[in-house]
Amino acid sequence: MTRPITLYMDETGNRHPDKKSDASREGRDWFGFGGVLIKGEDNDVARGLVTAFLEKWKLGESKPAHITDMMAERQNFAWLERVTQEKRDSFWSDWRRVLCQAPVIGLGCIVDRPGYVARGYLEKHPDRWLLCRSAFDITVERAVKIAKLEGRKLHIVFEQDPGINDTITGYFKNLKANGLGFDVSNSSKYAPLTTTDFNETLGRIQHKPKSHPLLQIADSYIYAMSRKAYDSKFALYRHLRDSKRIADFALADEHLPHMGVKYYCFDPKTKKPG
Repeated sequence: MTRPITLYMDETGNRHPDKKSDASREGRDWFGFGGVLIKGEDNDVARGLVTAFLEKWKLGESKPAHITDMMAERQNFAWLERVTQEKRDSFWSDWRRVLCQAPVIGLGCIVDRPGYVARGYLEKHPDRWLLCRSAFDITVERAVKIAKLEGRKLHIVFEQDPGINDTITGYFKNLKANGLGFDVSNSSKYAPLTTTDFNETLGRIQHKPKSHPLLQIADSYIYAMSRKAYDSKFALYRHLRDSKRIADFALADEHLPHMGVKYYCFDPKTKKPG
């Protein structure tokens, strides 16, 4: 396998199940880990779309597109509050165009934090980092399955943070050394991969700054996929869905149970939080 495919990963929400939820997030308390898969030959196209957007709106490398800041109109995007609605609409139309035209597939694992605690996982597994590792492992395994379908080597790039860079890299090394740590009987329906599968398909892992063009795209994707679980009318997700940029709509139906976006600790029947 020589042709590369890369999973660009970012986080959204709080990774620790024992941390009290922010009051402003009541009713949508998630942790999401994921982003976008992109084939090596498509990198330049995606990068070009982001670069053109940043240049048009005079943002530059020091002002990367960060979805929560954009929506809140704060920090580098505080100026959005002062412009006309027409200009604001134009800004968002341009960014949606970047996300929908980029040749990527949105993939990730979104965990409902209250649901995680309610199921007793925190008591059974007091390691407060396990929620984060679970989301990473699930997302990477699904990316590996997609890479295997296409005979590609999978590389991982995640947004750097000095406090967790070694931790995330450790998750990656653990997958290659030990495979998944989930209960075999519970996970068998998802056709879990073996350690051999991970070693044959996984390549390298790197961390990059949030200004990296593909990580800017990943940031919006993982937020949209997470928000969708709590707000089915979230417009950005609908645009990505209609453009078939989310794994759940980009892949054949037969692959969705074990390669689509994973919503973890949600009600299995209603798919709602809790």
